[in-house]
This record gives sequence, structure tokens and C-alpha cells, in this order.
Amino acid sequence: MDTISFPPGSAADALRIERLSKTFAGQKALDDVSFSVPRGKITALLGMNGSGKSTLIKVLAGVYQPDPGAGLVVGDEEVSLPLTPETAHRRGLRFLHQDVGLVDSLSIADNFAFVDRFRAPGVLGPINHRMQYEHVAATLAKFGVSKHPSTLVGELNPTLRTMIGLARAFQDEEEAGLKAFARNVVVLDEPTASLPASEVDTILTSLEELKANGGTVIYVSHRTEEVKRIADQLVILRDGKLVADEPTADLSVDDIVTRVVGKRLEKARIPRSSEREGSVVLSAQGISGPRLREVDFHVRSGEIVGVAGLVGCGRSELIRVLAGAQAPAAGTMLLQGESYSPNTPADAIVAGIACVPQERRREGIVLPMTVKENITLGRLRSFTANGTLRGKKETTGASDLMDRFSVKPNDLSRIIGLLSGGNQQKVVVARAAGYGGVVLLLDEPTQGVDALAKQEIANIVRKLAADGLAVVLASTDFEEFVGLCDRVVILDRGRVVATAEGDEINEEHLALLCARTEKAA
Repeated sequence: MDTISFPPGSAADALRIERLSKTFAGQKALDDVSFSVPRGKITALLGMNGSGKSTLIKVLAGVYQPDPGAGLVVGDEEVSLPLTPETAHRRGLRFLHQDVGLVDSLSIADNFAFVDRFRAPGVLGPINHRMQYEHVAATLAKFGVSKHPSTLVGELNPTLRTMIGLARAFQDEEEAGLKAFARNVVVLDEPTASLPASEVDTILTSLEELKANGGTVIYVSHRTEEVKRIADQLVILRDGKLVADEPTADLSVDDIVTRVVGKRLEKARIPRSSEREGSVVLSAQGISGPRLREVDFHVRSGEIVGVAGLVGCGRSELIRVLAGAQAPAAGTMLLQGESYSPNTPADAIVAGIACVPQERRREGIVLPMTVKENITLGRLRSFTANGTLRGKKETTGASDLMDRFSVKPNDLSRIIGLLSGGNQQKVVVARAAGYGGVVLLLDEPTQGVDALAKQEIANIVRKLAADGLAVVLASTDFEEFVGLCDRVVILDRGRVVATAEGDEINEEHLALLCARTEKAA
């Protein structure tokens, strides 16, 4: 990727928030929050789910109206509150969310025009596509993106989509003598949450270069390693209050996590599977498919087996095959010594294999339904007698699962879409693992959840394995395997090419194994 070429920005604060509060139905989501965002720096905005981060962003975006008494200074100018989306944009505030906000069916150039304008010779003149393409191409080039402006956004991979969104936020437009890159403040909300680990570095490198040349960023993330790498300043919210505003230079990753959570996280002490001496529960021989090539695989009771590899290696396809969501083109599977060939996920569940899918909001939960309805979804036979659903039995069973898997708040009637990402995921894990079974399949189980929820889910998985459940964990986050997995299988272009065990399961060694397979291809 090419180096970004920007002149330096101003040393003054790009943004200052003063005494910001926001109340919903008598409950303060933000409580007297004040902090500054230095120009030309990256400020990390951190906090657990429910801490007030999203509310603060929506106030800046003009979606929410703050309580009276709040103040906002953008550059050297005090700005009247509340903002509208139009005034926020005019003041140089830009927002890039996980879904990036691009329209797949339109070109890159057309997507750029949404937040700026089409280029034309005059105010009322026709669109000059040559001028538009030149403008977009020049902006993309500064971010090392070589795609033609006419390319449809739907043809881009997630990393390029994020880069397009970032470039769009820093379009070169003259106002008050400042170029957009030096004037605008871009809020990035979990920009790497859905990206594989191998692609995250592209985004982080771009942000580092952007900062070095005067760009100002507010970076929202649950990934403390990324925060430690790129952020200059740390702003942490907890229960709507500002609890930390300090430089990151002297803080370790553990220090950052402790400040976010408010306490040090403890890992559950569970013996390795070698101490549990389980027998093989699920095995696969010669499994092939669109991405898989003659994969041999097995997992024992009480064992946690990781599946790692670079983009396109076949991790998620292997999980789908084992879960009955995709039929293999070739190969056989055995479950507890018997032939296993599920046609649907329902067949797999009946056989004792349940899956936590990668796309929680699309495949794991039904957002308009309650926690109780989601936690018993697909499991209603457990609460049925003589063809009749026993509502009291269902409620009791759902309540027990909420307690066992620490779902908060403990309110079965709450719409699941109102829960934090971590608690939504615990509902999915509870439904998959809470009704018995012999194998639990996990595909990116902690993607997009905060540090505390991530540790809670890891502890739940350890406890399930200690109780004899066989666990298969597919992830792009090498850190997730460390201290959790007994073995990690490395896939490359659909083939098993390496296995790590014991002390070999560390981030550096796993990354090296994946890189070696890529280079050898």
C-alpha cells in the first residue's frame, strides 16, 4: 500500500466536549462527561457495552439531543447544541461504523458523492463524471487504494470497503483554509470487528500514516491490542461517567483492560484435556467442498480444538459441514463411532452437535423476539408434552439457562436486540450448550464483544470442556486460542497443513505457521 501524503495539521484540540449528559426515562446514559480530542492524534474511546460510548457518538452525530448545559467546541469555535446530522457534517465530524455505510449496488464514486457532492462545472451544471472520477481517484490514491472509481462497492472485500469509507471521510474539500484531512474528525466505531486478523494490519497501518500526517481520529474498539498500538490518548466511560483520560504510552494491554472493566480479569483454572483423558467423539475423513480439500479432523470429549488459518482457508466451511448447514462434496464423518451425515442443523442438534454461528445478529438470534424466545428457539421439544408447549416449564428452563450462563440483565421478557453484544452472544451459547449434547461448534464466538464478556465466554467454554463436552473453536483471533485450546489445527486453502499443541499455542507461533503455509503455496 502506498504511503499517505498529507501536510501536517494544527496542534490545537480538534474537539472539546464539556459537561455532556444524556438522560433516558430518568436514567443517565451519560453523566457530566468532559474531555478533549487533540488534533493530529488518535484518541481511543473505550468502555464496556452499556458504558455510554454509543450515546456519546450519537450526540456528536446529531442523532440524540443532550441534556441542557452541555458544551461542544470544534476547532476554535463553540458549536451550539443540539447538532443535527447536517450541522455535524458541516463541522467536519465524520462517522464510520462497522457496516461502513456504503451502498453495494453503486460505484465507489457514487458513494463518495453521498457525503460530499457530484463534481460539476457549475452549481446547476450536469455531472462531470471525469471530474468526479479524478477527485475520487486522487483521494483513494492517498490511502493506497488502486481500485477504479467506477468499481461497484459490492465487489469489494470487507477490508477495501473499510478503506473506501475512511478515504471518503477525508475527501479533499476546501473550507476555512483547511483541507479535509486536517480539519475533519473521524469517529471509527469498531472498524476491524468483522475483519480477519490478517487484514486488520492494513487498517491500522493506514491510521498510523494518517495520524503521522495530521489526521484526527476517535477510535472505538473492544480490541485493546489495537488500542495500545495506535492510540495516543485513552478516554474510558463506565456507567455513563468518565473514569479515565490519559496517555496510552505507559500502559500495558492488561492495564487498559483493567481500566475498562474496573477490575483485573481472572481466567478459570481448568485442567488440560490430556488430564481429562477423553475419547474421540467426532471425526471426519477426507472432507471436501468448495473450499475444503480432503480434511481429516477429530475432537475428543473434554477437548478444545482450535481451527486457524488465513482468509479463505476454509475455517467457517468446516464448521458449517460439521453443523449440518452444508453438505460435504466428499468424505465421511463419525459421531461416537456411528456414521454421521446430517442434512440440516436440526439433524445435527438431534444427534448432539450444536453450533454458535459467526454472524450472531443474522444467524444466531431473532432481534425483535425476547430473551426467553431466543434462548429456547429450536429447543421447544424440551418443553412440550403431548403436543402442547408447557409455558411454565419453558420459563423455568430459560431462567435456569440465564443464571447458568450469566446473561444480564436477568429479564426473560426483554427484547434481545436491547442487550449488549456480549449478553446476546451468551444467549446463543446457552441455547447451543445448555440442553445437553456432545459437541459444541464455535465460529468467532467473541467477535464484537467487550473484554469482560470475552473473558466470561472463555470461562464458560473452559467449564463446558471440563464437564466433558467436546469443543471446536474457529477464529481469526490467535489470542483466542492461547490458554484455551488443547490443540490448534492450521488450514491453508482448505487443507490441514499443521497442528500446534501445548506451548506451541502462542500468537507468534500460530502466525508463523499460517505465514509459512501462505509463502509455501
